[in-house]
Amino acid sequence: MPKPILIDTDTGVDDALALILALRSPELSVKAITTVAGNIEVQKCTSNVHRILDLLQIRERPIVAQGAKRPLRQSLLTASEVHGSDGLGNVSKSLPAVEPFKPASAVQTILECCDRYGAKLVIVAIGPLTNLALAWKSDPRTMRKAGHVITMGGAFHVPGNTGPVAEFNYYVDPEAAHIVLNSGVPVTVIPLDVTHQVVVMRKEMEYRAKRRASMVAMTVLNMTREYMRYHLDTQGFNGGYLHDPMAVAVAVDRTLVKTRKVRVDVETTGTYTRGMTVSDFHNRRSRKHHAVQVAFTVDRDRFLRLFHERLWM
Repeated sequence: MPKPILIDTDTGVDDALALILALRSPELSVKAITTVAGNIEVQKCTSNVHRILDLLQIRERPIVAQGAKRPLRQSLLTASEVHGSDGLGNVSKSLPAVEPFKPASAVQTILECCDRYGAKLVIVAIGPLTNLALAWKSDPRTMRKAGHVITMGGAFHVPGNTGPVAEFNYYVDPEAAHIVLNSGVPVTVIPLDVTHQVVVMRKEMEYRAKRRASMVAMTVLNMTREYMRYHLDTQGFNGGYLHDPMAVAVAVDRTLVKTRKVRVDVETTGTYTRGMTVSDFHNRRSRKHHAVQVAFTVDRDRFLRLFHERLWM
């Protein structure tokens, strides 16, 4: 039986790739997609979810729900320089217009899924954790029913990608990350430590897209152009990291990564360290902090094989 999952996303380029991977994976049953402000404003995130569903011609659509417009306490930081002003590499104008929609409430949808699917539910959070934190604050008893949360975020033994020490999702809303990582719900963290172990190059994307030559393939190719150019300009390689697809891939197959159970917290007040993941690798016992699973190595070849098989099918 496919695993019921809920995806919480700030729908940028790699989020879109993650959604395609999830929706094309028979191991998963996407019951709901909730949106949160992060890479772009939340209304654009919600529109982008509908664009991906339209692109894939999904007949039995998951619930689409809109969530937080801003972090719990911080002002919103977006990443339009990475994902484009529309979040999809500035290709949305070339896609069919999205029909008017009235999204459900993200917090209500998260709680309803936790209540309905219980321990079978996997929540894959690939944006700031604001919605999950709000759901927890609203009804922690129901949130505890969820089987597992996979969150893409954090940086432990590698530099951050938003300032020197912080990863973007946790930097945008460190208070929310603190709440979720200390909630006691089973959590697996997919940090930059593993997502930076895998790069997909522009030449490979062009080769695969042109072989497939479908509407989906050409949209993916166009959508990733500016995302990959950003990495060329800032890091010297014409390609991109697959941050969010890796989180979805772990929902498909947890053996793709090796994890360590450690206590983790997130810096919320540091002048220079906002969003930094602070971990106790000695695993000293503490009643204040719940241990979470943190991924440190990934089977690169198996992950890329899964990613490409589903993306270009």
